[in-house]
Amino acid sequence: MSLRVARAYDRNRYHPPEVSGKIATSIVEPLEREYKGSQHILEVGVGTGRIAMPIVARGMQYTGVDIDPEMMSAFRSKYAGVSKRVTLVMADAQDLPFQNASFQAVIAVHVWHLVPDLTSALDEAVRVLAPNGFLFEGWDSPDADSAELEIQDEWCKQLERMGHPVQRGGHRVALNTSQRYLEERGFTPQEVVISRWEVSHTPLEVVEALEDGLYSFTKNIPIDLRFEAGRAMKPFLESRYKELETPIKTPWSFHLRTTRV
Repeated sequence: MSLRVARAYDRNRYHPPEVSGKIATSIVEPLEREYKGSQHILEVGVGTGRIAMPIVARGMQYTGVDIDPEMMSAFRSKYAGVSKRVTLVMADAQDLPFQNASFQAVIAVHVWHLVPDLTSALDEAVRVLAPNGFLFEGWDSPDADSAELEIQDEWCKQLERMGHPVQRGGHRVALNTSQRYLEERGFTPQEVVISRWEVSHTPLEVVEALEDGLYSFTKNIPIDLRFEAGRAMKPFLESRYKELETPIKTPWSFHLRTTRV
């Protein structure tokens, strides 16, 4: 992934400050209650640090792993003032380079669907957790009837007409697989909606994000086809939106699933 795309990820997956604060609180407070003065968090797929930074700012010791050096480079540019509390390691979620029971919490946000062998990654997450530690799984969810999803759907239809069907829904499949894994091992995952907010993007910005490959379901689509599908959408966009550069609002929510392991 290019550094340009890594930085665009923050814009595409932006959390308003109050949402970031609520997410951090939902993770930090149970850790502080359970482990007074000794909290070390591991985030699998730490990316650009959008989840990490508000937590680190609250004094947590934080280790992040990722396989994408450009994403981690974008994170490094943010944390100079708190660098003693942050360690970044290039590593695979399926083979974590840490000893057993090294962390009081493991965080995984929007990453399970990108892991080829999810069972191995979950085995590793459980292995590195201290007894009765916290596994936090988080994800953003757009409103099912939003204009943004409608544009994505049309873009996918254009690709299908070109003979290149798009596989979607991997994120939800991975979450279901994870929940089944945890329940089969006798754990009790508990899911809550942490916060709701609205995001404004113009129709053109949504198409540009698809063309740039910023959504996980676009990553295996050749770049020329991504842009060809974008151009083919022009009649649809013009029929649906009077002004393609006028923002449309999409309601979003952040879900957090917490499991004591």
